[in-house]
Amino acid sequence: MKAARALSLAGLMLLPGCGGPWRWPWGNTQRWPGPMEPLVEPLPKGDRELYLEGPEELLVLRHADPCQVRPAGYPSSFPLSFYKKTLRVHSGTCVYTAPGGRLEVLWPNGSSIMLNGRGAGIIGSKSRGEPAFVFQQVERAEIQLQERDQVELVGGARLSASGGPFLLELLQSDLLRLKNQSKGAGDVAYRSSVFHLEPGQIVDLPLGTTPGTPRPDAGPWQTASSEGISIEWQGALERIDEPGLLGLRATGEHEIRALGLRLRLERDEEVRFRPLGDQPARR
Repeated sequence: MKAARALSLAGLMLLPGCGGPWRWPWGNTQRWPGPMEPLVEPLPKGDRELYLEGPEELLVLRHADPCQVRPAGYPSSFPLSFYKKTLRVHSGTCVYTAPGGRLEVLWPNGSSIMLNGRGAGIIGSKSRGEPAFVFQQVERAEIQLQERDQVELVGGARLSASGGPFLLELLQSDLLRLKNQSKGAGDVAYRSSVFHLEPGQIVDLPLGTTPGTPRPDAGPWQTASSEGISIEWQGALERIDEPGLLGLRATGEHEIRALGLRLRLERDEEVRFRPLGDQPARR
């Protein structure tokens, strides 16, 4: 009897230690690592704010699980079930596929995007000047375009064509391959270059820290020379007039070619070229 009372008393003394105001030690029990702090404040806008709902209506078709859809304006996505394989959506909708998944996006004009394996993308609004589809992640995809529609590939490059299919594959984590399997040609705008893909041709696009977004034409090339140094540039640059040197200051998008180098500066950065052997003036 005494042993039973001792066990009951020990249990009652231990119960408060499991939670409530008697928990010891009092306060926050998290020690390491501490709470994550935001790197930027406020946080950048998400896809729901960047790609608003547009007037275009199209069809999303599920071929194999797992597939998910986040309609325009919705805060989260939901899976397409086996008994409801099709869904009518508006532009601004996001689609997702996991490994093994297969999903198709169909436009009324005949354009289509087929995602195979791991992939994600946003349906753009052509009435607002956006690409018909924006790839955010891809493992393998088939692209069929009509009426010179455009799609934005992973990394920012843009494909425009009137036909298909075009096969898009992720060869490595930093290398994207696009193959023209159609009977017509397509154009890929990558940074300051445009690649014309004939039937059967392939282009490999690197995925680095610098985006592949097409850059507008910076205008005609300008040249300057002084004491054996010659430079040429195009775009938003200002001349720096100082004796014995050639200098430029960046005010926008540009490119500089000099002494076998190709340079791009950040805004308000400056570059100066002097003949070999000359010492900069001390101030």
